[in-house]
Amino acid sequence: MKKIAFVALIALLAACSNNDEEKKMLLGKWQYNPARMSEEFQKTKPSPQEQVALERFVMMYQNDAFIFEEDGSMLVTTPNGATLNGSWEISPDAKTLFMNLGSQEIPNTITKLTNEELVLAADTTRRSKYTRILKKVEGPAPAANE
Repeated sequence: MKKIAFVALIALLAACSNNDEEKKMLLGKWQYNPARMSEEFQKTKPSPQEQVALERFVMMYQNDAFIFEEDGSMLVTTPNGATLNGSWEISPDAKTLFMNLGSQEIPNTITKLTNEELVLAADTTRRSKYTRILKKVEGPAPAANE
């Protein structure tokens, strides 16, 4: 019986993913990358109306900043000075970014995350009709002990 419990514990630990690396990559300030979003969108062979809609989306949001803090808090700022406070979390398998900027937590599928680029999949069931590609514009402040 002890062997079964031990094997089950080892299997559980092996199944758990450590997403610390992805969390560290996400820390800092991010903005939409209009050129990369347009490049990616062209692969879908958009209609002229869809192209105009993407251009409007990019024009409206390209200067917004998403700031992810180490404590799980986040801040979204706009050029006109508006700010939204919220929280964020990455799933244990590092495939989903949960952002809460109001009354509900919104899952975003991560298709790519590096130190320079974050790609969130389009989700036609919500308002995210486009693959959202963000570029890091500023990393986190170094910790006092670094």
